[in-house]
Amino acid sequence: MEQELIERRLNYDYIQKNNDIKETTDIVTEDDMDFSNIDFDKYAFYDKEKYQEDVLVNGLKKTWQYINYYVLNINKKNKFLSWSNFAYLYEIGLAYQDKESKKDFGQYYTPDDVAIVMAKWFKKQKGVNICDVACGTGKLILSYLDLLGKEKAIDLIRNGKLYLYDLDEVALDICKTIILLKYGKKLEPYIHIIHCDFLSKEIVLPENCKVISNPPYAIVETLSTNWDKTDVALYTKELYSMFMEKIIKQSVSSVIITPYSFMGSNKFYSLRDVMNNYNGFIVAFDNVPGNIFCGKKNGIFNSNTSNSVRAAITIVENKNNCKGFKTTPLIRFKNEERKDLLKTEVLESFINNEYQIVSNEKSKYYKCSKELVDIWNSWQKQSSKHLFDYVSEDGQNVISMPNTCRYFTIASNGIMNRKGQIVLKIDDNDIFNYVYCLINSSFAYWYWRMFDGGISYSKELLLSMPLFYDKLTDNDKKFFNNMVKEMIAKSNDFIVTKNNVGVQENIKFPREFRDKINRKMLDILELDTDEKIFDLLHSNMALEVNVK
Repeated sequence: MEQELIERRLNYDYIQKNNDIKETTDIVTEDDMDFSNIDFDKYAFYDKEKYQEDVLVNGLKKTWQYINYYVLNINKKNKFLSWSNFAYLYEIGLAYQDKESKKDFGQYYTPDDVAIVMAKWFKKQKGVNICDVACGTGKLILSYLDLLGKEKAIDLIRNGKLYLYDLDEVALDICKTIILLKYGKKLEPYIHIIHCDFLSKEIVLPENCKVISNPPYAIVETLSTNWDKTDVALYTKELYSMFMEKIIKQSVSSVIITPYSFMGSNKFYSLRDVMNNYNGFIVAFDNVPGNIFCGKKNGIFNSNTSNSVRAAITIVENKNNCKGFKTTPLIRFKNEERKDLLKTEVLESFINNEYQIVSNEKSKYYKCSKELVDIWNSWQKQSSKHLFDYVSEDGQNVISMPNTCRYFTIASNGIMNRKGQIVLKIDDNDIFNYVYCLINSSFAYWYWRMFDGGISYSKELLLSMPLFYDKLTDNDKKFFNNMVKEMIAKSNDFIVTKNNVGVQENIKFPREFRDKINRKMLDILELDTDEKIFDLLHSNMALEVNVK
């Protein structure tokens, strides 16, 4: 594979001449198009209404060819056509012209504050050639160039070290136009603009490069004949995972924002296996109550402001003599914390310092708070079996657990009046009491947050939970027996019902029950840790734990 990559790079000049790949260094000029009949005076008074009319009449590509030419060559001052508005305007144009194609392309635009954080991490990474893969209108690369400062940015561009890749030719032209407006039209010949399918075998990143990227998120039904048929491509069929694999393999470092599903979902094991050969860290974000991809878009799909994608920022550092990736826990935050949270030093403070290597035995990255690592290690070490070892199709004792668990898990001693629940049957009464309490403790919820934390708790994941039942003494069993009796007797007092999607019954036990069980579980594991440590899991804040 390395020899093949070298050969592709040696043939880079030839490859760029292939008709399937277009490296463009010229923004639209008078030689490319006839502008003689264009009324450029209108752009001095251009507004949203005129813009939408142009998109409807001329199409998005031609509309932006005229705008790019105007701002670069005429540009009578008009705040509406300030380069800082271009990404917003292009987004409006996409929505106005073709909503469906926008949906299929699977784009989420990087917010300004996230782009700045990524740019700061990117600046720290090694690599001479600078690449933005799936650059769009340039939010990430522009943030990085701003961070460098004007003089260093100009030097980088003039030295031919800036490479921009995207399948969207119009977005590429907009990105380049903004760079020329900010840093000078004379730099035009030095910017590498590669209009391409990045996954094409013919596209090879330059040597000694580092990459910043927000790749498209979409499932592909059929792999292109021109893509490498890697295990990642064959088993995931997800654009973002294929982009990640290619970027990681061909660059010396990278900063990539994607969904976090690659960290734990079974179908992404092949990507995690590839990542074993590299190193860095992963910062994972929840999407409730606040989310990273915030802000309602202009009529396009994927615009939900409260339930956006759960994202992760992967920083591939490739330090010497190191393998694997460190992770943060799943970071949940309120919108009012966003400004204080989205700082590199703050986010890095969440990182668990263990470099994780996946294997068939430990196939997922676990997202564990560093404050809880000792408990997790003890839990694993002292567990001789898993929940699946104790359940039976014919068991007489029934436990049901709602499979949606935003802030906690609960167990009921019977089938609940709701859609979406996991039902377990257990023969032995003592094991039933222990499992009932474990699900009503913080442990089952924590296990889900570490290995999933998405929309629902799968039965497969719950059954894989390690159990330290063999550690229980007779007194421990008596404790759980009494605890279960009390909770079942009072459970009707704590039933809550929602009617948003039919009847959805749940039980919201008082916190005191959870604290008592947590304390007992920690004692069984011979840990004197304060049970309040689990507030880290249940709080809806990242920077301050609410203790009630």
